[in-house]
Amino acid sequence: MTVRVTTLKGADAGAYYVEALPNYYLDSGEPRGVWLGDAAGMLGLAGEVDDDAFLAVMAGMDPRRSDRHLGRACDETSVRGFDVTCSAPKSVSVMFGLGDAAVRGEVLAAHDAAVAALAGWIERHAHTRYRIGGEVAVVDAEGIVAAGFRQHTSRALDPQVHTHLVIANRVKSPDGRWLALDARLVKHDQQTLSALYHAGLRAELTRRLGVRWHRPERGIAEMRDVPEVVLAEFSSRTADVRRRIDDKLDRFVERMDREPTPRERWRLEREAVVDSRPSKSHAVDATALHAEWADRTRRLGLEPVRIVTDAVDQVAGRDLEHCDSDRIVTLSVLNMTERQSSWRPTEIHREIAAVIPTDVVDHAADLVAAVDALAREVEVTCCVDLSRPVPSGPLLRRDGRPVTESAIDRALTTKDILDQEAAIIAWADRELDGEPDAVALDVPADHLTGPQREAAAAVAGDQGLVMVVGPAGTGKTTALAAAVAQLEHDGRPVFGVAPSAAAAAVLAHETGMRADTVHKLLAAQRHDAAADSPYRLAPGTTVIVDEAGMLSTDILDPLVAVAIRNQWHLALVGDPLQFSAVGRGGMFGLLVDTFGAIELDTVHRFHQPWERDASLRLRCGDVDVLDLYDANGRLHGGTATSMERATVNAWWQDRRAGLNTLLMAPSNDTVDRLNERCQQLRVRAGELDWNGPAAQAADGLVLVGDEIATRHNDRRLRTDRGEMVRNRATWTIDTIHEDGSIIATGTHGTVRLPAGYVRDHVELAYATTAMGAQGRTVDHAILYLDAPADVRNIYVPLTRGRHANHAYVATTGEDTAVDVLARCLTTDWIDRPAHTRQTELAAQAEVGSNEWLRVKLPPPAEPQAVSRPSLGIEL
Repeated sequence: MTVRVTTLKGADAGAYYVEALPNYYLDSGEPRGVWLGDAAGMLGLAGEVDDDAFLAVMAGMDPRRSDRHLGRACDETSVRGFDVTCSAPKSVSVMFGLGDAAVRGEVLAAHDAAVAALAGWIERHAHTRYRIGGEVAVVDAEGIVAAGFRQHTSRALDPQVHTHLVIANRVKSPDGRWLALDARLVKHDQQTLSALYHAGLRAELTRRLGVRWHRPERGIAEMRDVPEVVLAEFSSRTADVRRRIDDKLDRFVERMDREPTPRERWRLEREAVVDSRPSKSHAVDATALHAEWADRTRRLGLEPVRIVTDAVDQVAGRDLEHCDSDRIVTLSVLNMTERQSSWRPTEIHREIAAVIPTDVVDHAADLVAAVDALAREVEVTCCVDLSRPVPSGPLLRRDGRPVTESAIDRALTTKDILDQEAAIIAWADRELDGEPDAVALDVPADHLTGPQREAAAAVAGDQGLVMVVGPAGTGKTTALAAAVAQLEHDGRPVFGVAPSAAAAAVLAHETGMRADTVHKLLAAQRHDAAADSPYRLAPGTTVIVDEAGMLSTDILDPLVAVAIRNQWHLALVGDPLQFSAVGRGGMFGLLVDTFGAIELDTVHRFHQPWERDASLRLRCGDVDVLDLYDANGRLHGGTATSMERATVNAWWQDRRAGLNTLLMAPSNDTVDRLNERCQQLRVRAGELDWNGPAAQAADGLVLVGDEIATRHNDRRLRTDRGEMVRNRATWTIDTIHEDGSIIATGTHGTVRLPAGYVRDHVELAYATTAMGAQGRTVDHAILYLDAPADVRNIYVPLTRGRHANHAYVATTGEDTAVDVLARCLTTDWIDRPAHTRQTELAAQAEVGSNEWLRVKLPPPAEPQAVSRPSLGIEL
């Protein structure tokens, strides 16, 4: 579990917490909420949440006087607050569910302390903003008003300790006014909030119960001594309830021709929970729940008491001050620089919290304060500030930045990153100095467009660097094939590389040249390839880099160094507006923006003429083009379940019609669900035999006849044609052996995959992620969108199909598919080089002295001390 931030809008935004949560699913004994935040104390709010006071605050009213607004009056569309939901890892919830009263009390106290520490961090970093005379001031908030509603179960009544930390959209400004919270920090830093909460929770539980933890992944860890089978048991009913809720929502919309109101949705959720329970009893209390959880555990052949006793008192722990702080700082910077070219200061908190040793026993509040201190140390000693120097004149916030600067616009990097990027830019500048040195094409080129001909001639020329930008469907491979033919005609060596083995295989097949991964070529250079090695490339070799936009900076940098040393010519070919590297990247886009490139601008792929121009508009994030896709029947909206079913049914109909259809989704979890549905359809149709041989794969069971993908390069595994097993290569299972190994056939032959490889690296291949689809061309493309995505997760999937590209979009409330996709097109998650970020910040408008800020805003007052009670009562 993690931390999730939800924006609360509308007049009913607070009703859910006082009407539904206290009796959450049939009087199951959930506690009331408690007040948190210094500004709550300013309003006389402390202890247990009073319903009327909470509703008043969420409506922007003073809870002490019903006729007084806290700042500007709210309307029906106003943002009322933000729900920061903190969910404990499943193993922690299992300890609560199976432990005795003492253990349950410690788990809840640890969770409460972690939530309170997180609320304190949010408060210390909270801002508000307002406009005077055309200037926007971003100033420190003098406290937040928050209510923590602790829950012990999921909707399915499985153990799930979590708290809805509801922060009202009203904070106190330094000059005493009530203003809206500048929530950009909270919304942008959900991963930071998650890492801080989980670090605090681990420390509290280690001190209280002596538990051990697995290695954290992105800041989240499970307890080491709670069996996996128990975690799975207490997650299964939640999935069942989710399906039942979706079914009820679908039927409601079909019957009523509208989305349910919040109250109607609560009723449907309650019905789904009752329907899912094996017992018909509606009277569920804490005692009954704990007894049921214990019984379910015993049915697994495990004793609840033994699970708890085996997990506690396993480690003595240590204080953070006894840990190696230099190592914490080094690891946090290393992890950050592997993934990002620049970062906001609060992202340093995320990385530090994620690498805090799991055996520390500090109080959560002290731990979070220590993270603050270490983050300041990292900022001062390890980072270079990309933001503008602090100008003289404007008032400064607590973070030392001027109030004229947005709290999320500050950017940091390291000197090493800047130097690495600068070296690549300088190399490109040298190589591109002077007139381009293209050649006349002596090979057949009548089929090429003007830009394709220009690209082929340039790649086949003598210039040390050539860059070609090819949007989806513009025929860059056709141009490259002509360039390769010309190079071979001239007797000049050429070699192709790509970020993945699958992409390299396609490049080799479609151009006729030898090709492999960039990593393999660089590894061969590091180990001084033998004279007869295919990777020992002669001076003057043209190295064509396909999908250059997906190269990380840490790969492009050594590739440039090797090219300089060996006197190779580099041709960087790709699209900076498609997917970029996993990690630090964006240099191809920076080089294109700085020096220009040959751009292929004629789209050939699509059967429908309107779609050719529309795809280019989609690529640029033009939200107006969505109306064109909608008018042509390409966009579909509805509830998540209805759209998921419609997606798979569309895929099934295409498959039955003999079409090559690509099914995509942005996330791996959604892809797994789609794959499972597709497999079930084939089983029901008699194409697969569920009672026949089966093998355990990474995402479930696979059957004879299933279509699978290998997800790991293994040069030791070879087909009967001598081809290696590549990541993302697709196969059909011919035979499954008793030991779990399989025989599968793909494009490049038949291979035997050992059971261990199947278990760890084989997945169903009916659906893939949008990123995994880049570079593929099919008859029809289908995107299923059930979660936030960015422009690349829309553009790439909706340009794979020659004849049709459809998007099935999960919508809620009044939103349409166009509304959801429009938000995606205005979002971009790509990592941008530090130089790009520095240029963006420098281009921001200069500000004046803003003397009015000195007059309007007094120095920040000392925060008012308010006691922080426990978040709820024990069951």
